[in-house]
Amino acid sequence: MRLEPVTEDNYRAVIALEVHEEQRSFVATNLKSIADSWIHRPRMEPLALYSGDDLVGFTLLFREQPHDLHIVRFMIDRRAQGRGLGRKGLAAIAEVARAERRTRLSLSLVPGNAVARGLYKAFGFEDTGEVDGDEVVMKHDLVPVP
Repeated sequence: MRLEPVTEDNYRAVIALEVHEEQRSFVATNLKSIADSWIHRPRMEPLALYSGDDLVGFTLLFREQPHDLHIVRFMIDRRAQGRGLGRKGLAAIAEVARAERRTRLSLSLVPGNAVARGLYKAFGFEDTGEVDGDEVVMKHDLVPVP
C-alpha cells in the first residue's frame, strides 16, 4: 500500500470513491475532505491510497500536535473492502508518522461505526474516553522502529 498526494491528475478518481450505502452516514465525502484540506493547509494533507496501480482509498491527515498524527478521514472504496486493505492503509499511515518522528496516531469515529471500530481496535487503537463533538476519540501509540 502506498500513499500519494491528491493532485490534479487523480482528484476526480478520489472523489468518485465511495463506501457501502450503510457506511455513508459514518464518513464525510472525499469531496468535502479535499475542500476541508484547502481551508486548513498546510497542516492538513489529503492522500490517495493505492494498492499496486489501483486507487483503493483515501485519507486526510492533520499535523497539529508535534508528536501526534491525526487521521481526520480514512476510507476504503466499497469495491476494495474485505481484502485487508484497511489494515495495510493504516500501516502506511503509521510509517508516515514514524518517518516524521511522531509517536502517536489518533482519530475519532461515530460511535455506531462497528466495522471501523473493529478495524482500529485490531490495529491497536484504544479508546481514550474522550469525545470530540459527537465522535469517540481513539489513539495508537507507535513503537519506534529500531
